[in-house]
Amino acid sequence: MTAFMPITLRFCDNKTMLVGSVADAQTALQRQWPDKTAPAYIEAARLVRLAVEGNCCPRTAFEAFSKAARRQGILMVKSKSRAYDWLDAAASP
Repeated sequence: MTAFMPITLRFCDNKTMLVGSVADAQTALQRQWPDKTAPAYIEAARLVRLAVEGNCCPRTAFEAFSKAARRQGILMVKSKSRAYDWLDAAASP
C-alpha cells in the first residue's frame, strides 16, 4: 500500500515510474529530469530529503514533488475512472 495516491512520471529517457511514497519520490529524483536546476525541483528534493529524515511532513514533501513533476511536464495525467462518474451521480441529490 502506498502512502499517497500514486502518480506516474515519464522521464527524459522515456521510462516511467509509479510514485506513491516519499521513498519512491527520493528514488525518482535521481532519474532523468528535464531540468534539475529548476527552483521547484531543488525545493522538492530538499523537502523529500527532510521528510525521509523525519524533519518535514511527508504530505508537504510529496506535494512539492508532484508540483515539480507537473511543472517539468513529466507527470502523466490519467483519465478519470468511470467509477468516479457513478459515485458523483449517486451522491448528487
